[in-house]
Amino acid sequence: MITGPSSYISTMNQFLQHWLSANIKLAPKPVIIALADKTTVTQAQFLALRDSLQTQQGVVQSSLTDVQIARGNVALQKAALLAKFGLFTALMDGYYSSTGFYAARPYAPGISDGKENFLNPLGAMMTVWAKINTGPVTPGVTLPLVLGDATTQSDFASALSALIFSYSDMENKEVLLQLERGERDVIQTRAYAVMKAYREVAPDKFVLFPELLETLPRLSPLPGHTPESVNASAIFQAPDQSKVVYEESTDAQLHSYELRGNVGTDYNNEDAVVIATNLPGATREFITPFGLTQPGAEVAMKVYVILTTGNEAGSAAMFVERPASVQLLAA
Repeated sequence: MITGPSSYISTMNQFLQHWLSANIKLAPKPVIIALADKTTVTQAQFLALRDSLQTQQGVVQSSLTDVQIARGNVALQKAALLAKFGLFTALMDGYYSSTGFYAARPYAPGISDGKENFLNPLGAMMTVWAKINTGPVTPGVTLPLVLGDATTQSDFASALSALIFSYSDMENKEVLLQLERGERDVIQTRAYAVMKAYREVAPDKFVLFPELLETLPRLSPLPGHTPESVNASAIFQAPDQSKVVYEESTDAQLHSYELRGNVGTDYNNEDAVVIATNLPGATREFITPFGLTQPGAEVAMKVYVILTTGNEAGSAAMFVERPASVQLLAA
């Protein structure tokens, strides 16, 4: 059943299995689906479509990782430049408060400020710094002005240029992520159309095979109640895994538990994929390396209770970060 993007693969698998069974029973005339765009789809072509979607879901997760890394680079550079900004303004306060330069002293941006609001004060600081270096000399100061950490105006200009480049890199990767999401959504749309058409032809195609009609996969949950969500928690397990544990659901219609997640610091229903599935009697934990491909990587996950009717409920979002470095204890 389609309950969101993360359910496409499992639902397509159900249709693929049913389609294969139907082809065996209807041999030598397999089921071929005709779509509104005048194209036709065989079971083998639908299998290829499933594989394409699975691949594209992975590409989206990879793009999310690229964006996460790029944003992390920007954040680190912003923090470093803010520290230098503080050193510069401390010199301004100590030696230039009674000079004309002080009137041009920029106010510090916030670490969470957007690109323009963050860069503009730093650009102004670089300009003031360059002007100070041309004189006049202020008592207690040696020109050209050098910060307490030995940063020169040229060093600062280079660091600022590097941040601008990192912003550009981040923006490019964000655009590429949107393109990959678009490719995924196109595949999903076609997959849904095929499954819908398969169900529509079923009453005619399978009229002599009631067992095929009885086992026809659904596209939406049956009427029924929404289950209670379960409490779940996640921790990092060295060297590169998440360990998720969850409470038991007492719902009489319990079918399974699904761990869903996506790369990043926010859980996103549109990007989340099914990571693993547990049946009711299984140990109530998931251990997975999903998304934690490198130090500093972060993932967001939820545990879903799935009923036999297809209705579901997700836990609160959980977040796991792989440390930038893992200290291993000596034996």
